[in-house]
Amino acid sequence: MSDLAAKIIADIDTGYDREPKDVARDYIGASMAGTDCIAELQLSLRGFPSVTPDPRLKRIFFAGHRIEDWVVYDLKKRADLRVWEKDDTTGRQHRREWLGGHIVCHADGLVNFEDGSDDLAILEIKSMNDARFKQFEKHGIKSANRKYYRQATMMMAMFAISRTLFVAYNKNDSQLHAEIIPFDEEEWGEMFIKIQSAIDGHSERVASTPNDWRCKSCFKREACWQPPVLPPECRFCIHSKPSEDGTWLCSKGKDASEVCNEYTQFQVSPKGG
Repeated sequence: MSDLAAKIIADIDTGYDREPKDVARDYIGASMAGTDCIAELQLSLRGFPSVTPDPRLKRIFFAGHRIEDWVVYDLKKRADLRVWEKDDTTGRQHRREWLGGHIVCHADGLVNFEDGSDDLAILEIKSMNDARFKQFEKHGIKSANRKYYRQATMMMAMFAISRTLFVAYNKNDSQLHAEIIPFDEEEWGEMFIKIQSAIDGHSERVASTPNDWRCKSCFKREACWQPPVLPPECRFCIHSKPSEDGTWLCSKGKDASEVCNEYTQFQVSPKGG
């Protein structure tokens, strides 16, 4: 690569780095609710900072969004399915909330299969490399990626919809794979127990060391293993718990809208703790 070409690539990466950092989500979302780590759920619920993706990962996310648009277009224009990728009332992604917005899920769309039924299905689209795609083709979503399966399960529970159209897109050769996933009540029951555990204040790590493979891909790994000192807010305090109205309650009986002299920053529990 010539010096000029290298500079162009470097300038692109610098441009990504100059972009404002995304504000950390302060809720448990469906995309991460399938984790086995209660600490990850707890840190997400409280809105602890996430690791900032590097330019390469940002491009992967950006490409994934564009692929979703292409797949929706194909479903509508070529498969002749009725797809609502946006909520007509908001003009945004379809969204459902529980516990005043402490638990949230977003769907890529809603689908009617034109099969004589008025029942809708959740639409979930994932793009992936060839190796992972072949696992989905061979084993199906539940075995190939339990986290994706749990994401679909949570969305079905929150939308009260009994099936999901899952579409996988192979980024190597543009092949498509699709599955109709029925609602799995047993799986949801296991997920709900973990989510409720986080709501109740539990925060046990699934790993014993930050070098664990599950930690390396977790966006809460720094907040978990090297917690930053944060500006005092009640949601970051060990004495607070989420309220049904979307705010936080103080276990000390104080007004959780103002930080008091008993503020202690929350820290997760070690494995087995």
